[in-house]
Amino acid sequence: MDSTESVSRARELLRRAGERDPSDEDQRLERNLLVAAALTEVLSHTPIVVGGTAEDFWTADSYHETDLDLVTWAPTATEEDIFEDLGFFKEGRHWVHEATGVPVEIPESRLKGDPSRVHREPMGPGTVALISAEDLYLDRIRQSTISPTDDSLQTFNSAVAIAAANFREMDWAYVDGAIQSEDEAPPRLMKSLDARVRAKVRRRLSQPRGKP
Repeated sequence: MDSTESVSRARELLRRAGERDPSDEDQRLERNLLVAAALTEVLSHTPIVVGGTAEDFWTADSYHETDLDLVTWAPTATEEDIFEDLGFFKEGRHWVHEATGVPVEIPESRLKGDPSRVHREPMGPGTVALISAEDLYLDRIRQSTISPTDDSLQTFNSAVAIAAANFREMDWAYVDGAIQSEDEAPPRLMKSLDARVRAKVRRRLSQPRGKP
C-alpha cells in the first residue's frame, strides 16, 4: 500500500470525523470510528476497536463519553511521527487528536478472542475493525467475575445490553466453548453469569413491546 495514499485517506477520514457533533450520540460513535479508520490507514498492524466504542456499536446505544480503545502492536517511532503530522499529540498514555478531541489509547496488546470473528465496517474511504459481539460479550462476563453476585455491576449490565441487542445473531455455541476453555477467569463463575444474563435477556425479549 502506498504510504502517501494511506496518509491522504487518513487525513480525509479525520476531516470527516471533525465534522461530527460529539454532543450527538450517533455522531459521536461515527466520529470515533472515523478516527479509528484513519489510524488503520497508517498503522502496519490493523488496530481493533474494543471497549466503550465497540459497545456503542454493538448495542446501538450510548455507552458514555469514552476514550477510543484499540488493541494492536505498539506504534513504531515512524508511525508516531505520522500521528503527530496528522494532528495527534501525546498526553499520558493517550494520543489525542486535537481537531476532534478524541483520546486514543493504544497499549501494546492482543485481542482476547478469535481474530477471524473481527467485524470490519466500511467508514468513508476506509475500514475499521471491531471486536466481535461474542468476544465483547465474553469480555464483559469475564470482568463481571470480580463481583459475580452484583447485578448492578456496569460490566454485567453491559453484557445484558450486548446480548439483548444481538441475541438471535450471536453464536452461542462459540460463547459456550470459549467459557469452557477460559484461562483468565474461573469458567464456573463465567458460566453462572452467562446463564443469568441469558435468562434476563429472554425475559426481556418475551415481554410485549412497551412493557418495562
